[in-house]
Amino acid sequence: MKRPRCLQPPKGKAADAAAAHRAPLPILTTARLVLRPATLVDFPVWEEMFLTGDFKGNSETAWDEFCVYTAAWLLHGHGLLAVEEQATGRTLGFTLLGLEWDDYEPELGWMLAPDARGQGIATEAAAALRDHATDLLGAGNFVSYIYSDNKGSRAVADRLGAVLEGHAPGEPGTLVYRHGVAP
Repeated sequence: MKRPRCLQPPKGKAADAAAAHRAPLPILTTARLVLRPATLVDFPVWEEMFLTGDFKGNSETAWDEFCVYTAAWLLHGHGLLAVEEQATGRTLGFTLLGLEWDDYEPELGWMLAPDARGQGIATEAAAALRDHATDLLGAGNFVSYIYSDNKGSRAVADRLGAVLEGHAPGEPGTLVYRHGVAP
């Protein structure tokens, strides 16, 4: 099946314009990782995670979510970053500072491909974005929304020093962890 036109990279002046729009967005580096604005080349990783992971969506829904998070840079000044392994250039997953439709506050989130989990990558990437978010929004002004049964993400939030505040309003299965406040 031929991939939809929306997934084909732009060419010529359109490609130059896309690169120019991305140029002022942050690129964060850590000991092992580069966190950079997500591009079309990252979508297959996003799509695979979306189709096979906890999300259980379809390709069109995955595209819609990808667009929401990448557009957030223009709307809110923060958004989706691809987590790239420095040594190989491979996209391992994503971290984001974003707002979904029903979020009460900006959310610091992380999502990794299954083979990238259990290596401290989520903590390393989220810590870099947390520090950027603290500079951008101020300490205590963003949270992580985590399903209560997601032990891995809860452990990442704990390692980041986030403080568990309780359940998200109207969502008894979702916990709220606040970043940048004293426990």
